Amino acid sequence: MSLRTADDRQPHPLDLETQVRLDARPLYIASGSDTRVALAGRALCVQREERAEQFFPLPRLSRVHSSTRVSWCTDALLACAEQGISVVFVSDTGEIRARLLGRPGERDELLWRFEELLMLPQAEALYGRWISTSRARIAYWASARLGAPEGARDPRNGRGWIEHQAQQLAGRRGAERTRQWLRSLAYQWTVAHLNDLGFGRNTELGQTGEPSLARDLAELLMWYLEPPRIGWLRRRFDAARHRGEPLRLPRHIDAVRLFESRAARISQRGRDITNSLHRWLISET
Repeated sequence: MSLRTADDRQPHPLDLETQVRLDARPLYIASGSDTRVALAGRALCVQREERAEQFFPLPRLSRVHSSTRVSWCTDALLACAEQGISVVFVSDTGEIRARLLGRPGERDELLWRFEELLMLPQAEALYGRWISTSRARIAYWASARLGAPEGARDPRNGRGWIEHQAQQLAGRRGAERTRQWLRSLAYQWTVAHLNDLGFGRNTELGQTGEPSLARDLAELLMWYLEPPRIGWLRRRFDAARHRGEPLRLPRHIDAVRLFESRAARISQRGRDITNSLHRWLISET
C-alpha cells in the first residue's frame, strides 16, 4: 500500500519557461500607416510617430493580429515564425489578407491522425460528414441559445435568423463588420491552436489546400461567438435608445475587447472542437 502525504497532494510548481508560455497573450496592432514593427533583441518594438516605442517580449506573445497598414521589418516576422508565433494581417473591414505560420509545436498526435485520414480514398467524404454533423450540432446550440424558432436552428436558416437579429440591432453594415471582425479573430485563434498541436511552418497540411482545417474549425468556433455578439449589439442598441442618441457603428477595438473578455471560454470551446475531431479521427483511423 502506498501512502500520500499532504505534500504529495500539492501541485508541482511549474518551471519558469512553462509559466511564461502559459501566460502568453495575443498582441493586436490596429494602427494606421504611421506604425512600424521592428525587432529589438528578443522583443517586438512597435514604433509610432511622435509616440514612445513599445516593447513586447516574444516569449510572452501567443499570436499577433496586425492591420495591413502596419509596416513590418523582415527580422521581426522571421523572429515570430521561429518562436512559433502566428501573424495574421487583417484589412480595416476584417478580411484576412495574409498569414504567417510559426514553427509547429511538439504535440503532433492530431496531425498524425489527420494525415492518416487523408491517405484513405474516402477521406474527403468522411471529413465532410464530420464537419457537417459538427456544424449542425453547434448551430442548433447557438440558435437555441438566442431564442430562434425550432425551424431556424439548422446552419442555413440559423445563420439567416441570427444575421437578421444583428441587422436590427446594428444595421446591415454594423452586422457585417462585427461578424467579419470576430470571424477573423476566431480564425487567428484556431491557427495558433493548431500550431500548438503540430501544424505550422513545416507542416502546413490541413491549413492550406483542401481541406482547410483552420478555416473549417474557425467556422465552427464562430457559432459559439454568436450569442455574445448578439448580446453585445443588443446592449449597445438599448443604451443608445435609453440616452436618446443615434446608434453609432461598432468599432474594431470593441470587437477585440469582446473577444478577449471571453478568452477563457473561447479557448475551452476551441479545445472542445479539436478534442471532438481527435476522438473522431481515432475511431476512423
